[in-house]
Amino acid sequence: MTAFLFAIATCISTGLGGLLAIRFKDRLRILLGFSAGALVALALFELLPEVFAETKNGRVVMAASAVGFLSLFLLERFTLMHQSREHSDGSAAHEMELGEMSAAGLSINSFLDGLAIGVGFNHNFSLGLTIAMAVILHDMSDGLNTVTVVMAHGNPLRRCVIWLVVDMLAPVLGVLSTIFIKLPVSIFPWLLAFFSGFFLYMGASDLLPQARQSKSPAIAVATIAGMVLVYVVTQMLPR
Repeated sequence: MTAFLFAIATCISTGLGGLLAIRFKDRLRILLGFSAGALVALALFELLPEVFAETKNGRVVMAASAVGFLSLFLLERFTLMHQSREHSDGSAAHEMELGEMSAAGLSINSFLDGLAIGVGFNHNFSLGLTIAMAVILHDMSDGLNTVTVVMAHGNPLRRCVIWLVVDMLAPVLGVLSTIFIKLPVSIFPWLLAFFSGFFLYMGASDLLPQARQSKSPAIAVATIAGMVLVYVVTQMLPR
């Protein structure tokens, strides 16, 4: 039930990000920088230490983390390959399809965010809480990106709203999947390692480059603040 409540919070966060994208997109780079720092810190200060505390097989742990890193990389590459094919055609209909495909990729990303929350709470409360906080911050930028990518490719506002709703529901479905499908305890360390790589890529290769489009020094401050906050929280939570 706790995981489900946090999933509802991610749903609200995603919706808020989408609404802000319509109004204040150019002023949200600081939030992206903060989210990037928080996600990288989550992987470094919470997920990987938790995994190494559960298992001594460091090589396998890092391999699982690499799989998580590469899975998001390959998803983005697939989207870019599709983008290249669509631009070679040049039709407005294909351009709109590209925006929707990008939104679908973001929705899959949000589903995995919810899955991470469910796995974290199934493991222990403090881990689930830390993951949930980072995901809530990240999903606001997901909502922002969903609306902007669909709109940027010539889709009407109605279609932007439809994909925003899909993205809002995706983390809830991710959490629900861990409630109704009970995973064996032995698989948790490898799932946590997978999500550590997933969050490292998301923070360093997705959110931070977007934040760096602004030259404001506040971006660096926000990124450091995100890392410091997650570090402090992880040290204060009971084990």
